[in-house]
Amino acid sequence: MAKRQGQVCGQIFRFAIAEGKAETDPVPSLRGALKATAKGHHAAITPDDLPKFIRAFEKIEGRIFVPTKVMFRLMMLTFVRTSELTETPWSEIDLENESWVIDWHRMKMGKKKVNPRKVNHHVFLPRQGWELLRELHAITGNNKYLFPNQRDHEKPATNFGILAALKRMGYAGKMTGHGFRSLAMGVIKERLGYRHEVVDRQLSHALGDTYGEAYDRALFLDERKVMMQQYADYLDTAASGKVIAGRFGRRAA
Repeated sequence: MAKRQGQVCGQIFRFAIAEGKAETDPVPSLRGALKATAKGHHAAITPDDLPKFIRAFEKIEGRIFVPTKVMFRLMMLTFVRTSELTETPWSEIDLENESWVIDWHRMKMGKKKVNPRKVNHHVFLPRQGWELLRELHAITGNNKYLFPNQRDHEKPATNFGILAALKRMGYAGKMTGHGFRSLAMGVIKERLGYRHEVVDRQLSHALGDTYGEAYDRALFLDERKVMMQQYADYLDTAASGKVIAGRFGRRAA
């Protein structure tokens, strides 16, 4: 943030110099004075923390707006990247055929300037997710985005609703929107027994080489579809502590 603001301030001072309003740009003198922040992992809870976490959300979800509730639960169910959820247009959602495919242009690897990965991402919503989307469609279905910005409906919302909910739950600094991805990977691998590469494909991680659309369809789609439903069912029972774990890694429908 300091680096970005320094760039803006530098532009302002250079303009002031050109207009005869200032003589020097003090920004370069700060170079080296501001220490870079140490990069680390996004805060995330562990699978063992999940029952308490879900109960904390259930206590507040009746007091938050329905779109925020749906956004939070979809974040937990799908573990897509935060922007991939908040910026989803209704045009990507097929409620009748229960299909959600994110256009590759919106994916992290698709935004690369060099060798972008031109593969659409299949989200595979479980039954619970489609119920949430139908509830949301009755509210925001006439808008461009699933979660329109409250001030300008032509723009998407931000992840502020998720962060605000986490704060009300007492999880500020302990969990983030990105943390749902780490949580899901832990649950699916440790509790449901799926192979790492299957979870990675659902997370849309880069796996070292370029996967083509045909390969994506042939190898993992059916398995991921079953996996996502089992994960959603696991979440439904996690709050009560009556969860059933198993090794479902090669099961597909």
